[in-house]
Amino acid sequence: MLTHLRRAARAAILGVLIALPITSAGPALALPAPPKPVTANAEELAQLQAGQVVVRYGGSTGETVAFVDVAAPPDKVMAAVLDLPPRKKEVSGLKVLEVYRREPGLTGARWEAGMGPYTLSFHVLYEYDLAAGWCVYSLDTSKPNDLKSTAGSYQAYATSPGHSRLVYRAKADASSPLPDWAKKRVAYSSAVEMVSGMKRRAEAAK
Repeated sequence: MLTHLRRAARAAILGVLIALPITSAGPALALPAPPKPVTANAEELAQLQAGQVVVRYGGSTGETVAFVDVAAPPDKVMAAVLDLPPRKKEVSGLKVLEVYRREPGLTGARWEAGMGPYTLSFHVLYEYDLAAGWCVYSLDTSKPNDLKSTAGSYQAYATSPGHSRLVYRAKADASSPLPDWAKKRVAYSSAVEMVSGMKRRAEAAK
């Protein structure tokens, strides 16, 4: 019973970044081209118009996508994305977030995420092109980590003058022992908390 609880707690912690084990040759990989803008259906458009975050849960082996419309230009949105420390107050389960590396186009941060007595520590690299409104993140394998890997991206593009759409993509945790309904809840809550925080900060910085 105790082992099952520990596995469930660990899976919930992983939901903070919705990680998927992948292979990685190390830090500072080439930045891929950004994907095409998302197309919202009628129901999603209603959510966006109400200022809500839309979440498309990708399932245990897919990619979860969350997006929201922001009353700020893309550069303000990306500044909010890359301003990492405020996430500690915005995302449940984050205990520590420390930036340990900062170079042009590259930022590294150490995370500690926990639930109760269980804590995971890991290092994440963010590679970005501010002019393109594009950032990808992955595990810094040159550092000690309690995760096998984590990967995803952030994209911001203009929808009208002074307005943008922020899109967050994250790979699912295929190894999680949680049932699908629980993984969906974790993926939804962590994505909404994080993207909502970025939206608030970008709009406040106009």
